[in-house]
Amino acid sequence: MLPSNKALPRLVILIFALVLLPVGVASQTATGQTTGALRVKTDTSSVQVLFDGKEAGQTPLTLRDLSTGQHNLALLKDGYEDHFEEVEISPAQTNSIFVVMKALQLKIPDLPVQFKAIHQHRLGTCVGVITVSAEALDYKAENDSDQFHIPIKSITSVARSWGSVAGLAPIGIGGPTDLLAFRIEAPGRSYGFMAFQDTINDPVKVASVKTRELYEVVYRLWSATLSSPEKNKKSP
Repeated sequence: MLPSNKALPRLVILIFALVLLPVGVASQTATGQTTGALRVKTDTSSVQVLFDGKEAGQTPLTLRDLSTGQHNLALLKDGYEDHFEEVEISPAQTNSIFVVMKALQLKIPDLPVQFKAIHQHRLGTCVGVITVSAEALDYKAENDSDQFHIPIKSITSVARSWGSVAGLAPIGIGGPTDLLAFRIEAPGRSYGFMAFQDTINDPVKVASVKTRELYEVVYRLWSATLSSPEKNKKSP
């Protein structure tokens, strides 16, 4: 049955509107697409990218199939300040961001120095204080549940990571923040920490600054004990 003459104008208008509908919108409507992409570039290459706390690769980088809405982006590189930013992912679009990384100008505190920190265990964590001196690290949990002494010369590795724990996802302030943590290894044991300013409820940005400070202090003390070949082999 053919449409009546009165219905034809409405039919023509509807067809005309569908023809003019933007391709992206039509695709989104037809497929229900709710993902987007993010292109990340920096003025210096090979910057580590964390998207919502998870390692995503190095710049320049394009992340695809991201859920829409607000997300947390972190950019890390030795010698530069950590960069944090909230990004908005729009559906069916590639969002772009370009960041100029700032050179790190961290003043190393006088020794000995203390840091409040979360200490990672095989099951769970404890909270305590790390005292860093020129010769050693001393940790004591606030409830006396854990305590240890680590001579600087006995350390075999220093890195910005919790390290792998079988069966456990990276944990810390604000959730999975693996590369914002601090790990050292010594004969027979490894130690994972995240430092904080006031409480374990500090924002990730604040905790990251304190953890970076702890890392830099220990790394410089440790690297000073190494010969040149060892520094080239073991530096992160």
